[in-house]
Amino acid sequence: MKKQLLCITLSSVLLIGCSAQEKQGIKDGFTEIGHTTRDVTRATGHFFRDTTKDVISNAKEATSSEEE
Repeated sequence: MKKQLLCITLSSVLLIGCSAQEKQGIKDGFTEIGHTTRDVTRATGHFFRDTTKDVISNAKEATSSEEE
């Protein structure tokens, strides 16, 4: 319990001690991380979507040429 209280107190003191500009910088940093994560997730989703479409297309071509 004492350790938790100490950690909370130190965190509060550090945040209070930060200037408004530093707080804005921290906020901007987290925003940038969030946007980067979103962009990477979107790109990864598009990659898998496109790859799946290619695999399905190739499978259809392979099975249609076998039937002929």
